[in-house]
Amino acid sequence: MDNKQQQMIDFERRWYPLGGGSSSAITERFGLDDRDFFREVDRIVESDPPETLTSAELRRMRSVIRRRLWMAR
Repeated sequence: MDNKQQQMIDFERRWYPLGGGSSSAITERFGLDDRDFFREVDRIVESDPPETLTSAELRRMRSVIRRRLWMAR
């Protein structure tokens, strides 16, 4: 995982309990729209899940990611 990917995971880890970061915060910090941000975060947690997340946290984070991807269609 590169530095930007780690920053994305750290950002979402802070925000997923509240439904994920706001669209404006995502764009401002990463220069991505919701769909691209959550697509990348989804790819990261699927291929290389952070060891610092418990299985319950990872499940909840994935749920938020799926919902935000659905909303960003």
